[in-house]
Amino acid sequence: MNKKITAIIVTYFPDNPVVSKTIKSICNQVDRVFIVDNTPNGSDFFRDGNFLGENNIELITLNENVGIARAQNIGIKKALENRTDFVLLSDQDTFYPEKYADRMLDIYFNLSNKDKVATLAPDFIVPKNGRTRGGFILFDKDSVTVIRPESGCHQISQAIASGMVIPSEVFNDIGFMKEDLFIDSVDSEWCWRARARGYEIIGCADVVIEHCLGGKIATWWRYSHDVRAPIRDYYIVRNGIYLSLRSPYLSTGMKNTLFKTYYKYAILCIFFGKPHWKHLWYATKGFYHGLVGRLGPYK
Repeated sequence: MNKKITAIIVTYFPDNPVVSKTIKSICNQVDRVFIVDNTPNGSDFFRDGNFLGENNIELITLNENVGIARAQNIGIKKALENRTDFVLLSDQDTFYPEKYADRMLDIYFNLSNKDKVATLAPDFIVPKNGRTRGGFILFDKDSVTVIRPESGCHQISQAIASGMVIPSEVFNDIGFMKEDLFIDSVDSEWCWRARARGYEIIGCADVVIEHCLGGKIATWWRYSHDVRAPIRDYYIVRNGIYLSLRSPYLSTGMKNTLFKTYYKYAILCIFFGKPHWKHLWYATKGFYHGLVGRLGPYK
């Protein structure tokens, strides 16, 4: 099997040892790597020439934060111009096991329904949460279920972008990432759109990556919350509320479920985030912008 696969790694003020580990873990497994740097004025890590001597690595410096969706699209279009067969999306803090790319392609080509598969996604472990698998998201009528199979391939409803292996030709039908979301829920929206066009999202429990989510876990009584920077609260709440009200790819019941989920998220990030007033400001503004449909970068 001689199929070209191109990795696209989007970076933003990367932690040097972490992004270095990410690049090392995947660069020798793929034909080409496009690093799309979203860091305003460029990252010092790449300015120092790290990895740029590698024959298969190309840096695209944007000199501003254009959002993860647009950065991914820039990388995807560059990969398609180079006639790649598959695109592998990656964040800057995802670590891949040996032979990851080969295993994912082998699994893809053994799928009986591969012509209608939009993406093959691995399971993942978040190191700060121990060795518990993240599992896969499945919409069950009007509720959201997390399944954690130990093996096999499963039809799921959405997947995180990092680690996704996407056949190049599906972009012609599904389209690219929705850029006005800027960041957060970009991967989910693309998956919903793919499913609405008759494609399947496949989660593979036989392959596991390490994915370092930002923030820290805070707990109180029965409640726990992944505390993030206030600006992330804004995007998470805004995009969740926006999609719950306006996505044409969700049922009415799922829209209601999504709305309640992000309403609860807004309350939790205000309660757990410190200083509270700052998280209150960003979450409230995000909620309002989601209601009125204002997208794009924060203003």
